[in-house]
Formats: sequence, C-alpha cells, structure tokens
Amino acid sequence: MRFGFSLFPFTRFAGAAELAAVAKLGDELGFDAVLLPEHLLPPRWPDADLTTKYWFDLPALAAYLAAVTERIRFLTGVIVVPYHQPVALAKALATLDVLSNGRLSCGVGAGWMRAEFRRLGIPFEERGAITDEYLRAMQELWTSEAPAFHGRYVSFEDVSFFPRPVQQPSIPLYIGGTGPRPFRRVAELGDGWLPMTGTPAAVAAGVAQIRRQLLALGRDPAGLWVGCTGLSLGVDAEVQAMRRHVVGGGSTRSREARPLRDRDEIVAAVQEYAAAGVTFLSVGFAWQNARELMHGLERFARDLLPACR
Repeated sequence: MRFGFSLFPFTRFAGAAELAAVAKLGDELGFDAVLLPEHLLPPRWPDADLTTKYWFDLPALAAYLAAVTERIRFLTGVIVVPYHQPVALAKALATLDVLSNGRLSCGVGAGWMRAEFRRLGIPFEERGAITDEYLRAMQELWTSEAPAFHGRYVSFEDVSFFPRPVQQPSIPLYIGGTGPRPFRRVAELGDGWLPMTGTPAAVAAGVAQIRRQLLALGRDPAGLWVGCTGLSLGVDAEVQAMRRHVVGGGSTRSREARPLRDRDEIVAAVQEYAAAGVTFLSVGFAWQNARELMHGLERFARDLLPACR
C-alpha cells in the first residue's frame, strides 16, 4: 500500500511558501504522493465559499513543488480532460514529467459539473467521447516517433513533439469515475483506476469488472493501480460538503462519514482496502491551516505509516 495526502482546499494556505513547506515535509516523512485536484472555470455562485472557486493550474503548481522535493510524486486528482486543448495539455504534462524527473501520475476524468462545461462552451453530453479522443491523442504525442492522429475533435500529422516524458512507455493515466464508461476507459486507455471514494466492498466490485475487461482485451490485470481517498482520520465538514457530488448513498458511502481514530481500526481499514485491490490511499485529516496539516502528516508517519505498509 502507498499513501498520499491532498493540499486541498488551497485557500487554507497563506501563500506559495506554505504549500511548498507541506509538500517538502510529506516528501521527507515518506509519503508517496501529493494529490492535486482541479476545476477551471466554475460558476460565480455568490453564496458559495471561496474554497469552491480557488483553483491552481496543476502543471504549474506541481512544477513549483517539484523544485523543492526529491522523491514524492504528484497525482492530479483529477484533470478534467475536456476542459483542455489536448496538444497544449500533453505539452504541459510532458514538461512537468521532465522537470520532476518522472514524478507525475496523471489522474484524469471526463468531468461532472454541467455548469462549468456550459461556461467553457464545451458540450456536456459529448464529454466522454472528447475524453477518450483527447487521451488517445496525448498518448500518441508522448510515445510516437512520428506523431499523427485524426479524430473528430483533434487532428495532427507531420509534427514534432519534444521533450517526451521521462517515464516509459508513457506518463501513467489513472482514470477517475465509476460506472461502465470509466471502467471501459481504464481497460482501453488507462494504467489504473481512481474512484476517489467508496467502501472496500464497492471498490472490490469495480476492480473485478475492470479486471474482466482487461483480460478480454489481452491486458494483464495484475499490475492495475487503484487509488482511493477514503481513509479519513478526522471530520472536515468543508471537504465533505464538496464531495457530496461523488459520494452516493448506501454501499458507495465513503469512510469519511465516520472518521477512524483508533490505531487498530485504521490498520484494519487499510487491510480491507488492500484486500479489495486498492494500492494507494490518500489520507484525510481535519485541518484548517498548514501547521495543522503538517502536524497530522507527522503523526500519521510516526504512528501509522510503518504498520500500514
């Protein structure tokens, strides 16, 4: 099992120096990845908190953090693929992979916020088809000696694309979302699945479906990466409220509904997720500023990290 943490909400940091300090501490403590979420142009929402509107450009933020860290990876969680022109996004991510010496893991999704798609002028109903095509085009740019692609939404030929990613054969793509289309996308285009939230039982059911599809396509399911954000060690009401669009009722309810406090209970939960096929967990804390988040990271690394791996 690998472990990471999120820097969200970004509004809780006093500035870039605090973001860098937390990432550097996580690197030194042995965490495997820092999770970076995205929106691009959300509605104004006069009554909504600034947290719902304050989003960094992820490649720029990760490049900044890469300069002050050595081994921790940067997991986008997730880039909404239809929001971005694919050639420009492929260039930004390849550059980030080079600057971080191959420390990028790219969580990607088709998006869910209809109002944001409308403000960007992107057809919401076509987001799945756009995502599939953009991902194929990006992989072509990252891997081909002579990139060429002809699709409905993007086409190119007779082009050069350098630098290529450091990671070979390409930057890993972890597909966000749950359901038939995301599962198919994992099997056809992805290196892993990033369901975000879910009980071990719900995740295990999804993993089983994805593995069957991988086998049907002649791909080995043994190396499937599966990441969740369901290990909550404290109630963060603000973050919970923002995740209600992801977390449904019943079997899909995240463990964040009841935070884990007892050491044995936490270790048992990690074992449950591992048995379900999860290979990465993002740990959530109750925190309001950088100092509190750093304290939570230190406590987890000291008291739980050795027992949970």
